[in-house]
Amino acid sequence: MTTSRIFSFARVLIIAALVTTKVTAGATDASSTPVLEVTGGQVPDQIFSLSVQDLRDIAVKNIVTSTIWTQGVHEFSGVPLYTLLQHLQVTGTTIQAIALNDYAVTIPLSDVRIGGPIVAFAIDGQPIPRREKGPLWIIYPFDQSPEYRTETVYSRSIWQLNRLNIIE
Repeated sequence: MTTSRIFSFARVLIIAALVTTKVTAGATDASSTPVLEVTGGQVPDQIFSLSVQDLRDIAVKNIVTSTIWTQGVHEFSGVPLYTLLQHLQVTGTTIQAIALNDYAVTIPLSDVRIGGPIVAFAIDGQPIPRREKGPLWIIYPFDQSPEYRTETVYSRSIWQLNRLNIIE
């Protein structure tokens, strides 16, 4: 190998190392980026900004169900909405759930109960991509009871969720 080829090879290795270092240094852990903002309740000015890891740390429940938007049965993992609101100590009468595109639905507090909906952050063990209704999706246990298979409940299963506003 000639000296010029050795220096060319060394230059390529150095550039590759620098690019790898920049990419690695610039990468962020997606699970620590805030994905959900919760506001309202007893302290209207209080804002909770939660990452997927924060949601996991509160509680994880799996719901195995089919949906009208997906094919087959899937396992959805997320924090129970009931547990999330209890953990944050927020109360009210209604939840306004808002998506990334500002689409909003109203969920009565009567839906927020043990065995009720979850704020799902994974489907079949994988994070829910934005293009596949993620990163967060309110999922009810549709296959568990006919009460969850109504147009009203389907309309509350908002995807690309990023805000919950608790209304007194």
